[in-house]
Amino acid sequence: MTTFASRITRTPRAYEPDRGGEAAALFPDLPTETREVITGAGGCSPYLKGLLERETTWAAAALSGPPEAALADLLAETATLDGPTTAKALRQAKRRLALLTGLADLAGVWSMEEVTGALTRFADLSVARAIATLTAAEIAKGNLAGATLEDADNGAGMVAIAMGKMGAHELNYSSDI
Repeated sequence: MTTFASRITRTPRAYEPDRGGEAAALFPDLPTETREVITGAGGCSPYLKGLLERETTWAAAALSGPPEAALADLLAETATLDGPTTAKALRQAKRRLALLTGLADLAGVWSMEEVTGALTRFADLSVARAIATLTAAEIAKGNLAGATLEDADNGAGMVAIAMGKMGAHELNYSSDI
């Protein structure tokens, strides 16, 4: 697989170049092409700039190689979430996914289908982990008669049905899941 930088086909222009420059300065070791994307994204989107500031170490590693590898690692980590820290870890994973997909989208590194697919896969996995974690807590409290902790991973029979954009793997940034 090729790196993020080698696949950049477009670069957003920073509406506020100073703000974009602040974001790019966080990543002195990334290739110039990647820093230019960060400048444009950070100079146009306070949200993305905030994510770049908050997730600098993770983003530097994620943007150094193939974005698919960063996505795969993020999904693998999310799949192992369990226990009382799940909610906090899901919020962090969501930030990282938003940053990766946003930059890959803006830079033309990923197609629309790859972006919506990544968003959908993460949403599906997040719902599954949240259901399993919450179900395990209810089983531990004795609130689900006949269920054992082994039943938690399948939600003790609870299901979430994806329809519409999620069911079609077409979630976008403003989808309300």
